[in-house]
Amino acid sequence: MAQKSNRWKQLQPYFQSMKAPFKAIWADPLGRPGSILFILILFVAIFAPVLATHDPHVMNENIEGTAAPFVDGEWQRMSVIGDRPLNSTAVISPGESYSVGREGIILHFDGDEWVEKESPVDISLQSVDFFSPEFGFAVGEKGTIILFDGQAWQQVDSPVEIMLKGVAVPAEDMALAVGEEGTILQWDGSSWTRLESPTERDLNAVFMTSPDSGVLVGGRGTIIHYEEGEFVNASFRTMLDGTFRDLNAVAISPEGFGFTTGQRGEILGFDGEDWFNMSSPESRELTGVGIVDADKAYIVGIRGIVLEYDGEAWSRMDLGYRRSFRGLDISEGYGFGIGTDPYINELSPPTRDHLFGTTHLGRDIWSQVMYGSRTALIVGIVTALLVNIIGVVIGLVSGYFRGRVDNILMRIVDIMYGLPLEPFAIILVLIFRPSLWIIILAIGLLTWRTNARIIRSQVLSLVERPFIKAARVAGAGDLRIILVHIAPNILPLAFLQLAVAIGYAITAEATLSFLGLGPPRLYSWGTILHAARLSGAWRTAWWWIIPPGVFISLTVVSVFLISRSLEVLTNPRLRGGNTRAPGSK
Repeated sequence: MAQKSNRWKQLQPYFQSMKAPFKAIWADPLGRPGSILFILILFVAIFAPVLATHDPHVMNENIEGTAAPFVDGEWQRMSVIGDRPLNSTAVISPGESYSVGREGIILHFDGDEWVEKESPVDISLQSVDFFSPEFGFAVGEKGTIILFDGQAWQQVDSPVEIMLKGVAVPAEDMALAVGEEGTILQWDGSSWTRLESPTERDLNAVFMTSPDSGVLVGGRGTIIHYEEGEFVNASFRTMLDGTFRDLNAVAISPEGFGFTTGQRGEILGFDGEDWFNMSSPESRELTGVGIVDADKAYIVGIRGIVLEYDGEAWSRMDLGYRRSFRGLDISEGYGFGIGTDPYINELSPPTRDHLFGTTHLGRDIWSQVMYGSRTALIVGIVTALLVNIIGVVIGLVSGYFRGRVDNILMRIVDIMYGLPLEPFAIILVLIFRPSLWIIILAIGLLTWRTNARIIRSQVLSLVERPFIKAARVAGAGDLRIILVHIAPNILPLAFLQLAVAIGYAITAEATLSFLGLGPPRLYSWGTILHAARLSGAWRTAWWWIIPPGVFISLTVVSVFLISRSLEVLTNPRLRGGNTRAPGSK
């Protein structure tokens, strides 16, 4: 018990010295708001994964439904018409169209605007077609079939549960739907039945010119004609015509000629009897085809591709479209190209979904700033502890022993003052590799010098005090005098230097990371600013540079206010100006 009591008496000065800074911070009018602000930033760092609304490394995409109108022989500006991808469109008459897509979305164009209609299903619809404004079908995943009866859409029974990819409705009592594994369904006016298919390959599209005539296309160059209730293999002009690539779309004119198109820019023409290969100006996937007349037709594809047929050959059209097309339908010189493609939500200003906007790669800046607070505080606190430990030890030894020890240590400090931070950090990065610990090491190895000198000067003053001389007379050794009598008296000064070092370390880390010396896969406020500078968007994307800059400023200001309140403990002249600050003991 006596030993425990003696240990408590030895440690009591340390606890008393450690309590004084916290009392001073809370009593000071500036220290209190500074500490509250720092605690809030610490809270953000601890709960960054919860506060972050997105993965900071993920490129966020927007997926929208878009439509490019074709009116009076001219393509018009593409516009967003829905918040979900669209897969197919059907023109009922000039001025009226329907489009369907993911999650069962159904959009109706009444001549003025697109309006979303109530859907009986919530799964992807792949194709839509109409016989009249009062009758049409849409088909989709899991064998889904929905019917429009002129009033509303309603789901009807399907004989299959696999994906249906195309539908054609030439009459109210006749329709064909095609899908995976060569599936062919027929509507007889009351129900759908499955027909025996001549192929097992996926069928992607069907086009009917009449209830008795149509064309089905699909995987591996499959082309099947429907003639008076029978399926007939397509005939080709020569042995070299045809393709082994998947075909996505087909259109046949009332005069009997037509086109089909698919992967890698494949285009086949139909002259009424045989199919033949056509030269294509594109090598990317083509997804839709529409015929205006004998001398005019269009094909659309991914990445905004639009091809025009002038009666002899196909040529590219640069209309400024960048969204991919999924389908095209043109009737009586009027139609729509339906575009739907994920695109990077790049350089988006602050929105409800992205509170601080997005980067040029679509990454969420709010989430990056939240995770950056962790890096800033880790570097600030760990570096400050490293700086204080080195500085206090060097200062204690140098100030207490003086003489040759003091001269050697102070010359080392002078040498360290001659080493600039940035070149020193660059050398460390070149020797090792960019990492958080290299930054902590670079800052810590260079910034302890000031702490060492300040602690040394305080120790030089303390060793001349009577209580130190009394301890020597009582037979206390050097180590006991340093640890028991001197160290507790420099703790308030060490706390002050700790607060100052945290602010300096955070600023230094931001500087080094801004120069590109930070870890590449670890977000910090400096690396966010570095990415903004490299992208070239920092001049216009203000939402990219202001949030990390504000957080750096708030953190440094909070630490400065804390350090300002701690000066009361180290500067006796300040105690008289603040009656609420604790006095020295």
